Amino acid sequence: MKVKDLNQAAKKYSTNAQAGSANYATGVQANTTWATNTENAAPTWSAAVQNYATGVQANTTWATNTENAAPTWSAAVQAAASNGRFAKGVAKAGQAKWQSNAVAKGQSRFQTAVASAMSQQMWQTGFQPYATIIASIPKPPKGVRGSPGNYQIVQTIGSALHAAKQGTS
Repeated sequence: MKVKDLNQAAKKYSTNAQAGSANYATGVQANTTWATNTENAAPTWSAAVQNYATGVQANTTWATNTENAAPTWSAAVQAAASNGRFAKGVAKAGQAKWQSNAVAKGQSRFQTAVASAMSQQMWQTGFQPYATIIASIPKPPKGVRGSPGNYQIVQTIGSALHAAKQGTS
């Protein structure tokens, strides 16, 4: 299969995501106090970010500690699932809280994140293994619209990607 140039695809992803972010707010209700609250909090936030960044950069044990915590994380997730805590948390927060936070935070964070060159590079790096898999699949001839052979192409790609994710390819 032919895979388009990932550098161009990453730029297209960023451009399209930024253009589409304006539609984001129409999917959730508006929060009129966000801009004022954010502006008032800016000086405190700026100092906190500097302290946070310094702490992150000084940390040398995050990966080891996080890997060592995997069994505890797994047990906690399983306990939460068996007790229905996820559904209870969603019910407690409710639709209104989700909508308010989605409008107040989501659009601006998403638009800023996808616009950065680092985001484009991370997307390209993250997608590269899948692009390689797709490119390695021989392209069968396309059939007429709706033919079973066309669906088989999709299934072949899906199976190859799933096998790679599972580590069985």
